[in-house]
Amino acid sequence: MASLSGTAQIECQKCGHSFHIDADDLDVQQVDEDERQMGPEIFYSGDVEIDCPKCHNPIEVSYEASEYPIGAPNYNETNAKGAKIIRGFSDIDLHFEDEFYSFDEGSLLYLPEEKKIITNLCSGVSELLYEVKKKPDILYKIDPRRFEELIAHIFSLHGFMVELTKQTRDGGRDIIAIRSDLGIKSKYLIECKRYALTTPIGVQFVRALYGAQMQEGANKAILATTSRFTPDARSFAKATNTTEWGMDLKDINDIRQWVESAANNYRHRNTKR
Repeated sequence: MASLSGTAQIECQKCGHSFHIDADDLDVQQVDEDERQMGPEIFYSGDVEIDCPKCHNPIEVSYEASEYPIGAPNYNETNAKGAKIIRGFSDIDLHFEDEFYSFDEGSLLYLPEEKKIITNLCSGVSELLYEVKKKPDILYKIDPRRFEELIAHIFSLHGFMVELTKQTRDGGRDIIAIRSDLGIKSKYLIECKRYALTTPIGVQFVRALYGAQMQEGANKAILATTSRFTPDARSFAKATNTTEWGMDLKDINDIRQWVESAANNYRHRNTKR
């Protein structure tokens, strides 16, 4: 789902009067969709015809935007006939549906039927954890969903309650991790990208995750990948957050450290029983 909010400022070409237009007046809607490598690119458009408040000159204002991949604003443009754009509308607002799923019987993780908190992580993911510890390159041979399950398992071993979103979602967050220390809850959004080292993670994924974090009011956003990040991606993460506490970008080196720590933690817990 998507919507447009805020205002744009325009200047009448006939009398030079400057005024604002509210985004709600444009009624932006999805108008097209095009299948691309990372899924569909969705196109949005909206327009409104108004008169200049001062000289009644007829003006038409239009807005176009696209979303690619799903959850990431790709571009936006504000145009006007009969007026000049002083400040256009910003990125379209993308809204995520809270869709969670229960694993089927063949899965390696199980969720309660009424959804959400994973309380029973079976041995399959633990075995994968140990295999990845011994042979990290296995990460590039498993499918992306297995990678998400592995990351969820790692967070659960460190005391988090974890949720996984539907496998069909793309962009925003794959895992929600909840922790409560001293009765104070914190919410982490985790997006997982199981990519080859030759395919770095671009800034569009960081933007999508940041948008989800702002919408859901999460304390922390984490993008975890088996690859690395482009300079633009790292720059966006640093520039967007006022401190280091809001967002973390974790590459393959970090994932290997997570696996090592989680495997040791799991072994220690089982030894004490």
